[in-house]
Amino acid sequence: MSERLTLPVLPLREVVLFPGVSTPVGAGRPATLRAIEAALKTDSRLIFAVAQRENIDTVSPDVLYTTGTIAKISQIQRGLGGVQLLLHGERRGTALHYTDNGRYLEAVVHEVDDLPPLNAADPAFVALHREARERAAELGQKSGLPEDVVRQVLEEVSDPGRFADLVAGYLEIQPAERHGLLETLSVEERLRRVLIHVQRQIGCSTPRSTLSPRSRKSWASASARCSCGSR
Repeated sequence: MSERLTLPVLPLREVVLFPGVSTPVGAGRPATLRAIEAALKTDSRLIFAVAQRENIDTVSPDVLYTTGTIAKISQIQRGLGGVQLLLHGERRGTALHYTDNGRYLEAVVHEVDDLPPLNAADPAFVALHREARERAAELGQKSGLPEDVVRQVLEEVSDPGRFADLVAGYLEIQPAERHGLLETLSVEERLRRVLIHVQRQIGCSTPRSTLSPRSRKSWASASARCSCGSR
């Protein structure tokens, strides 16, 4: 059964975090730092990572999307200018409402489940899933990532919905398009849209040019988790 959680809010600029994906994030705004410290004081270390509609410094509820990701703070490194986090996306969530408690933003978050295909054994869906996996492997290798790393990361995830999220997290597309994938609850539709983006990225890329440094770090993190047997 889906739960409702009250969580500190981590506003993301130009970044969209997907369930099952780890990504490095920098934070330096005072309210954001207080939200992070609040999350770190809990046993779960959970925070609601949600993208901003606009890239502005002063964040209010009306500039945040309602769909985001319930994330765990896996690592933190503090510095003079702020902190560097490694976030791991746990589950999709919808903010029922945001509240400014005077120190940072909080959200009452409702966990959101995927909408599975009507028939996962349908030949058309099986073919879609297979094609997406093959093209994702091609993109990873064309980006200059070692073949064994690509294979290890992709083979770790067999569920089509989790696979679509994994690939979506590494696509080099605009934040609004990325967030559109996060909002797509239908596994079949999300998988289809991810495949289209992968094919476009393969078609317009040159070798070793398709992944940003952030995405390369995320692939490395995913590979490390696989090696350790973690989820």
